[in-house]
Amino acid sequence: MDDVFIIGAGPAGMATAIQLMRYGINPRVFEKSRPGGLLLNANWVENYPGFPYGISGTDLADIFIEQTKTITITQEPVIELSWKDGFYNIVTPIMNYQAKFAVIASGTKPKLLTGFSVSDKVKNNIVYDLEEIKDQSRKKMIVVGSGDIAFDYALNLAKENSVIILNHSDQPKCLKRLYKQAEEHQNITYFPQTRIETVEKSFEGDMIVECSSPFGLKQFRSDYIVGAIGRDPQIDYILSSVMSHTAEFEKKGILHFVGDVKNGLFRQAAIAIGDGIRAGMLIHQSIEENEHESRRIHK
Repeated sequence: MDDVFIIGAGPAGMATAIQLMRYGINPRVFEKSRPGGLLLNANWVENYPGFPYGISGTDLADIFIEQTKTITITQEPVIELSWKDGFYNIVTPIMNYQAKFAVIASGTKPKLLTGFSVSDKVKNNIVYDLEEIKDQSRKKMIVVGSGDIAFDYALNLAKENSVIILNHSDQPKCLKRLYKQAEEHQNITYFPQTRIETVEKSFEGDMIVECSSPFGLKQFRSDYIVGAIGRDPQIDYILSSVMSHTAEFEKKGILHFVGDVKNGLFRQAAIAIGDGIRAGMLIHQSIEENEHESRRIHK
């Protein structure tokens, strides 16, 4: 039996854990991969206080990981989160767990690329997480998207690869600074109003990517396609026994949603960390009040 579950070890989850540890509460953190969340994909973080010249997402994640190295991180994917008989129940491929409090810090999942035909031979070359390909070099990459994430991914990949950005619409949605950096980068080419129609494997082993554009069909060669067209909350594992009572559980202080999983467009590390610290403080407050009430009753 654990006091607190934290599902996800991105900035929000780690901040919650750090705050709870300050109170002597040792939470169980579930993380299916490496701690750090989307920071691991970020090329450069410029708006996090304390780093006036910016810091790479990976370096910032490493600092968080160093600060949380004494915290119990269970590296198992959460298959189910349910509620029964006054406790949260987590099911993983390895075992089941129980706790009194749950913090949902599982972040987001990418929206999948659709609307074009893909040969089965190259489906594994369409990715959404830079961790899968960050170590690649001298490759041809296509990034699909027009927002901050798409341009940030392109800048990250362009350090060692040639990158094409494909935007379905005629205008980018990213920060002007990111667009300017991409425009000036010698390894990045940007194509607006360009939509993928078919993806096939070439005789050489890479992909032939055929696209429609205002100027007719265009054909590109690429080793990987990176989807960056948006993200949705990652809550598929939460069963109805929890979801149908979220307002009640949140009011009681036994359930907290923190970070990107609830923040929509406001997906920023600093906001996520504030969410996590607040959740940790509220959980501590609830535990203290329950213990005080228990002592009063048993006097």
